[in-house]
Amino acid sequence: MNGLNMKTVWRSLLLFAWGMCVSVATLSATQTKAPEALRGADQDFDQWLMTDQGQKASLAQMRQRCERVLDAAKHLNCSVSVIARMFEDKAANQLPDYFLSIKRQHALAIAANPELNVLFSMFGSQSLAILRAADDFVVRKTARREVLRIHPYASDFFVAEEVLPFIDVEAANGHSARFILDTGAPQTRVNYDTAKLMGITLLSDSHYAYSTFYGESDLTARLGILESIKVGSSEFDHVLVFVSDRDNLLGLDLISKLGRLKISRKTLEINPAPAARCESPIVYSRVDINQRLVIAARLDNRTTQAIVDTGNVDYLTSALPGDQVNVVKTLTPGSSPLNPADKQRYQTFKGVLNLPGHSLAITYKYYPGFTIPPSWVLGRYVPSILLGWRAFDDFELNLDVEAGRSCFNKV
Repeated sequence: MNGLNMKTVWRSLLLFAWGMCVSVATLSATQTKAPEALRGADQDFDQWLMTDQGQKASLAQMRQRCERVLDAAKHLNCSVSVIARMFEDKAANQLPDYFLSIKRQHALAIAANPELNVLFSMFGSQSLAILRAADDFVVRKTARREVLRIHPYASDFFVAEEVLPFIDVEAANGHSARFILDTGAPQTRVNYDTAKLMGITLLSDSHYAYSTFYGESDLTARLGILESIKVGSSEFDHVLVFVSDRDNLLGLDLISKLGRLKISRKTLEINPAPAARCESPIVYSRVDINQRLVIAARLDNRTTQAIVDTGNVDYLTSALPGDQVNVVKTLTPGSSPLNPADKQRYQTFKGVLNLPGHSLAITYKYYPGFTIPPSWVLGRYVPSILLGWRAFDDFELNLDVEAGRSCFNKV
C-alpha cells in the first residue's frame, strides 16, 4: 500500500504465476463442464474445494483428498492448493516436508514449467530449517467485548492526503506498530523496519513474488515468523507473515480469526452483540491463499461481485470503465505503466451501485492497467469491484466468519 492508492493484494505466484493453481479462471472453467465429466477422485478436487465441505475442510482433510488424485498433473495442481492452505493456516512447520515431497514427486513437470520452477525455488535450505523448527501457530481470542480505536494515519505525527484504517499491533517484545486493517489483503504483511523491531525470525533465503491490483508486477517479499502479536487482548503466536518494504497490513488471514467483529469508521469492535439486521449479506470465500469478503452487486446494470476492501482508499474502484465524466489523465487501458507517485493516473465515473437492500448513485474510479481478475457470477465473466474505506462513511461491516453471518449494513 505504499503510495495512496497502491493497494497490494497477495495475488502472487499462488494465483497469477502459478499456472497449476486453482484460480478464479480455473474454477470458472470447471463450472462449464457437465457434472458427469467431473466424476472420479482424480477429477473433482477443484470442484470439491469450492463446496461448503471443501471451504470448511481442515488441512488434513485437504491432504487426504489430494492423495486420492491419481492423474499426475491434477495431483500437482491440488498439491499447490494444499501448500496454499498451509500458508493460510500458518502451518509453518508442515510446509518443509510436504513442499520437498511434492518437489521430488513432480520433479520433471516442475523442471519443464518456468513458473513452477520459481514456485518450488522459493525456499532455501535455511528457510526450510527454520520452518521445520517452528512451533505450532496458536490463536488466543479474547472472550470479552473490546472497542479498539482506528487511527487515520500510520502515526500521530504524520498527515497524508488520504485516510486509511490503522490499528495498534503489539509484539511479544513490547514493540508496537500501526498496521492497516485491510480486509482486502488475504495475507498479513510486515515491513522490514517493523519486522526488525518486533524481533521477527526472517527467512533470509526465501523469495516470494506478487502483483498488485493497480498494475504493479514482479514485486518481491520474504517470509518470517513472529513469536507473538496482539490485537487488543487477542494474541497470535508463531505467526508466518510476509515481509517487504511496503506498509504493515493486518490481512484477512488474521482478521478472520479474531472472532465476531464490527468495523466502523472510527472503531474495531471485538465480540460485539450480534448484528440485529443483515442488509447486504457477505460471503467469505477461499480460493487457495486468497480469502475474500464478497457481496453480490450490480454496477451500471452489470452483474458483478464487490470485494469489501478496507485497505483501498477509494469509495469504489472498478475493473472496467463506465460512462466517463472526468478524465484526469487520458490513458489507454492496460497499456501505460503505473507510477505509484502519480496520483493522476485514474479516470472518474458516475454510476449506480446496487447492493442487496440498497441503491446508491456514486462516483467511482477506474485505473488503466487494473488487474482484478474476472469473477464468475451467474454463468458469465463479469468485472469485480472493490468497495473501499471511503464507503465506510455510509456503511459498517459486521463480520462473523465462523457463524457464516457477515453483513454490510448502512450506518
